[in-house]
Amino acid sequence: MNAAAPHDDDVSDEQRRTHRLRFELIFGSLWLALGLFLLPALIYWVGTAALGPYGAPTQGAGAGLSAFYSDFFADLADGAGRAWTIAVGPLLLIYAMRAIFIGVKTDKVERQPLDEDEPPPPRRAPAPKEAKRPAGRPARVEPRMGSD
Repeated sequence: MNAAAPHDDDVSDEQRRTHRLRFELIFGSLWLALGLFLLPALIYWVGTAALGPYGAPTQGAGAGLSAFYSDFFADLADGAGRAWTIAVGPLLLIYAMRAIFIGVKTDKVERQPLDEDEPPPPRRAPAPKEAKRPAGRPARVEPRMGSD
């Protein structure tokens, strides 16, 4: 037997805060991982396709993805702005977009409890299945296909 899902009233503020904190940590970690691991690979792929093989003359002409990652993480350790922009860029971009839309209401409509004395609102009439054609206009007649 399945237990019923808890109602919003049954969830305490502390549980909501804990759930929200957990969500934000996971959400932020995923975007940071994207900036640290996936975005450099995409930059490497686009760079080699557009500019040719990666590598300084000391590394050889086709140093490869491992040399690119090695240089990328060395730049992170040195505090290079371009590396940190790549690493935290997706995270900052998503949080900036979320900040822009704070307070924007969605289509969700909160249900307000009805007063016991107040009758429920009337139901809307269903939409007509077929629109009536204007008077004086003949009905559409399809041509017959085939022989009779």
